[in-house]
Amino acid sequence: MKTKSEWIVSRRHYSLLVLWAVCLDALISFSAVKKEDSINDISPKAFYLDQLIKGVTPVLKSFLEDTGRFTQGGWSVDNQEVIYPLAYLYTLNEARNPYAGDKKLLKVALKGGDAICDAQYEDGTVEFLKNDGSNWGRIYLHETLAAWLEAYVLLQEQMNQERKSRWERGIHKMVEGVYQQILGNRNKRLYSGIFHDEDVTWGWGNFEVNHLSTWDGLNVYRAGQIFERNEWEQTGQRMVHSALESLDPLGYWPEFGGPSTTYNLDYLQAVGLYYEHSGDLAVIPYLERALDFQIKTVYPEGCLIETLDGRSRYTPGMVTAAHFTFSQFPEGRRFVKFLVSQMTKKGITLQLSSDLLRNFLYYHEGVDEKISLEKTSYVYNIGNKTLMRRKAPWFYCLSGFTAAPTKNRWGLDRQNFVSVWNDQVGLVVSGENSKAQPEWSNFVFPRSGRAIYIPSNGAVREKNPTDAVILTYGDKRASIEVSPKSKKELQIKAHLEDPGSSASGQLLLYFKAGNTFKTATGEVFSLTEKAVEVSAENSGGWIEYDGWRITLPHRSKVIFPSYPFSPQNRQAKATLSEARGLLSYPLDATAPSTTFTITVMKP
Repeated sequence: MKTKSEWIVSRRHYSLLVLWAVCLDALISFSAVKKEDSINDISPKAFYLDQLIKGVTPVLKSFLEDTGRFTQGGWSVDNQEVIYPLAYLYTLNEARNPYAGDKKLLKVALKGGDAICDAQYEDGTVEFLKNDGSNWGRIYLHETLAAWLEAYVLLQEQMNQERKSRWERGIHKMVEGVYQQILGNRNKRLYSGIFHDEDVTWGWGNFEVNHLSTWDGLNVYRAGQIFERNEWEQTGQRMVHSALESLDPLGYWPEFGGPSTTYNLDYLQAVGLYYEHSGDLAVIPYLERALDFQIKTVYPEGCLIETLDGRSRYTPGMVTAAHFTFSQFPEGRRFVKFLVSQMTKKGITLQLSSDLLRNFLYYHEGVDEKISLEKTSYVYNIGNKTLMRRKAPWFYCLSGFTAAPTKNRWGLDRQNFVSVWNDQVGLVVSGENSKAQPEWSNFVFPRSGRAIYIPSNGAVREKNPTDAVILTYGDKRASIEVSPKSKKELQIKAHLEDPGSSASGQLLLYFKAGNTFKTATGEVFSLTEKAVEVSAENSGGWIEYDGWRITLPHRSKVIFPSYPFSPQNRQAKATLSEARGLLSYPLDATAPSTTFTITVMKP
């Protein structure tokens, strides 16, 4: 037992400790200032221009002289949207731009526009082709049209009359087709079955409000400006205003019963562009609300959180679209600098695209305000429907957004409600969704005839250090709790809220094909097409993958590969790169709770 005198530090030692503490404090302060300075010193516009210039060479290599097509990993009409940045670089008199007045760029951009004309049917539609060669029917491609309009404005003085007239006819046919769609005069030739069903929000003119119709409104408005067609301009404005009114009070545009962090960006781009062309101040409060939501729904690295997304799964990589829209606001400018800083650190190269050009062309310089992403600790609770907590190096998201399943192929089942991220290893537990796959759901409750695996209601409970989401499945309830225990350890607890009930539970592990995982017994398993199943009993109690370890409680097991429904594939078949690992376990009256411990093994 220590005496009081043993706790007393000598004056000399005390002085050394004080000096050490001061130095440490200065070092921490310097580190924080250095990090802040690195963001402050970022010039988004310089970054965008550099990326635009670097992106030209790969695009020119993909260009086919005889057809005017850009064949980047295959061909679709969407590839032709690069004519806009090519045209802009040709016209940009800037010392850092080596392509100013470059006749080769002019020729390529003009022939690229001709290729869109070649691809059109008489009604202005084009085939919706994908780079994999699949054909999805006829459509008006909104981003291609937007790029084509701006390329026409830039290059019309460089065209002979024949080419100019041909471009104008092609653009007019496409715009008029979209205009008629907005008015409710549907083109029966469109393959609309994969886009529309009864589960839509109907706006004015018998035309649903979604990200596509918002772009359509923008394009019709912009075409009205360019060609002095008041009916187009007014109708496009009304369509965009209809989209504004559909923004949820929480700050997202609904897609299949809740948010889509991915498609929210699409709305932000379209509405932001409309504002750039119109100066319509009515959009500002809507953009501000949507921006606030978007900033809150990214991981610490700057990639989108998939857990509350009813349309898309996790995609690694920073948000690259709609930076110019963000830059309308002080927090948005800081968000853009944060994203660009992250991309610069990782040496990320962006492809030449209209999105990249818009970021450069419409970026708004000005003061910025610090955002929570720069902190090591913060929490967001959005309407008790989703909770994001940062406790560095951990970050997790709990979602309470639920919705009835839709027949529409683009709407995924909202079935996964937790994701866990760590700075050292990235995404560990994924909140990705699938469709008509109970095994991808956090809970499955047995019922005579058909199991219940999609909850009817959900709510988050904020209670540091243990947050939770409570989900309702018919007359049963279950919860998932998340609690960081240290910088290296985090626990997830699944629990049945009703005594005597039973269910099977699942966590989606972010496994990537081509890697391996090992067990406590030393066995190593490769993640390939060959099925792997490891139980708690034969694993030794845990598995380790890519720098992190998770415990396997009694009766639990891990399998790989589990393939999700893939709406982007014509046959809905996912590739091996989309497959994930499933950690499944039973819950019942004897064991109503199960706890998993995640440990980061990387230093």
